Amino acid sequence: MATQSKAKFLTDVYTLLKRRYKPKADRSSAARLSVLKAVVYGICHEATTREQANQALSRFHDEFFDWNEIRVSSLEEIQESLAGIPEPAERARRIRRFLRQLYNRTYGFTLDALTKKPLKEALKVLQTYDAFQSDYVTATVIQQALGGHAIPIDKDTRRALERLGISEPTVAELRAVLERAVPKNRGGEFLDLLEDLANDTCVEGEPECHRCELRKICPFALARKHEPAESTTPGRAAKPRAPREKDQALRAKDAEATPPSPAGHPKKNTPARAARPAPQPPKPRGKPEAK
Repeated sequence: MATQSKAKFLTDVYTLLKRRYKPKADRSSAARLSVLKAVVYGICHEATTREQANQALSRFHDEFFDWNEIRVSSLEEIQESLAGIPEPAERARRIRRFLRQLYNRTYGFTLDALTKKPLKEALKVLQTYDAFQSDYVTATVIQQALGGHAIPIDKDTRRALERLGISEPTVAELRAVLERAVPKNRGGEFLDLLEDLANDTCVEGEPECHRCELRKICPFALARKHEPAESTTPGRAAKPRAPREKDQALRAKDAEATPPSPAGHPKKNTPARAARPAPQPPKPRGKPEAK
């Protein structure tokens, strides 16, 4: 699929998904996160929903005095703010590790000076932090804090894209394809719609293609639609049919094992019929003769 055709295809995907899911809030510069919050948000959001990530940020704000308190807290305390999110222990470790690295280097908790630098220079500084080993976190910070064009891809959105026929060997290459095909002013909303798709119908395991808005253009859904259905009675498993040669051999074996029945005698396992009664002579008609 050429880049131009991918752009057209993804435009169709965007249009159809907007019909099903509610439009998202406009992502303007006023709604940007700080760089620090974007890092924590990216760690919380990967392989989860944005609602879960937003709830985690709110709990950090409500349950801790500031970022320094989180830095010196135990992993168990941080995990409590990640309730309902998969792998809370690992995420808590990554968040605390990032805050400790940031404090040891800057003696503070802000990286907003990087927003005034060119994107490449800002990324060069940020990629020295362990949190940026995740391409998802990197793309989230570019999109949410640095004002660049990036579409974060996790395992759920990647699964949906692969079923749509858009796949690359690595996440970074896949993200590059999307960022060329989807314009910057649609990047944030396209990600939200793709996430809704991945968590609504294009789920892990058996997707619900029959109620997906993309079923008429999705290669995966179209392939499933044209698969031949097995002719079985509903609620009853089909019995495997033996090959014709095997059937013939079994019949021949049964014939050899069953001795022929003697003439005039009933066959084995066949109940004998009851003998019919002899016919009675007809009674004479008319009046009896007088003696």
